[in-house]
Amino acid sequence: MGEPPLLLDPGRWGSLVGLAGGTVFIASYSSALGAAASTIAWVAGLAGVAAALFRHYVRPVALGPLVRPGPRALATYAGCVAGELVLIALGSRALAAVHHGELRPALIAAVVGAHFIPFAWAFRERVFSHLGGAVTAIGAAGLVAGALGVPRAAEGAAVAAGLVMIAVLVLHAQGRFAAPRTSAWREAGPGRR
Repeated sequence: MGEPPLLLDPGRWGSLVGLAGGTVFIASYSSALGAAASTIAWVAGLAGVAAALFRHYVRPVALGPLVRPGPRALATYAGCVAGELVLIALGSRALAAVHHGELRPALIAAVVGAHFIPFAWAFRERVFSHLGGAVTAIGAAGLVAGALGVPRAAEGAAVAAGLVMIAVLVLHAQGRFAAPRTSAWREAGPGRR
């Protein structure tokens, strides 16, 4: 279909959701890390958001051709979002039941990251595999570190996950994930079925 119009590009709009999500992680948990760390996280996060917006709308690069998502892609999206909400609710209850409710920020980061991974296949966008893999790993590391007694590990992981989300989306805005895909990648995606 070719490159979509700048203001209608779902790759750019989707990026805005991720940038907002990364900022929410920083806003929600950075204060637990102390004033200096919180300030550094805010400055880095807002600089990343500004850089992504600049590359998306002021000095845009091609992000790849528009591919209309098929029914399987849309079902994958809906299932992942619903699964994310269910896993966060169940995981939060499980953590509270074992008296580790303080690990919830890392749980949320791990689940948010995991929900992105199937999008790489569903929407044939490589950015989601990088985004999902990194955020999931950071959240899981925060869960393990927190369970081992590292103070504020969960909050630190959530803030780090937010910063990584923003950083990956800056790379996306620069067109770093827009490389042509192989025919096998295209044929495997649900958008063509």
